[in-house]
Amino acid sequence: MKFPKEIKRYCPTCKKHTLQKVKNEKNRGKNKTHPMSQFSQVRMKLRGLSTGTGNMGKLSRGSLNSWKRFNKKHSKKTDLRFNCTVCGKINVPAGKGYRTKKIVIE
Repeated sequence: MKFPKEIKRYCPTCKKHTLQKVKNEKNRGKNKTHPMSQFSQVRMKLRGLSTGTGNMGKLSRGSLNSWKRFNKKHSKKTDLRFNCTVCGKINVPAGKGYRTKKIVIE
């Protein structure tokens, strides 16, 4: 998907339409984005749930890649950041990501 380097859009800080630079942010992995999710290794260790012998029926499920329907989406949503040229504030539109394999900012 082709996207322009600069785009004119509304800046909530300036409260007017300004020219904004477009940047595609890199997506972080699952463990980096939610380190304290319910069954994450970090949280279980802190709460003392993964101590003792055996695997408590949680850790023996095999790697997620071996699951049948795991990771079947073939593209990720883009994480676009818009940098206002007037005030320098970075705006992130909520829930606005385009599902595409490759994004080219030109």
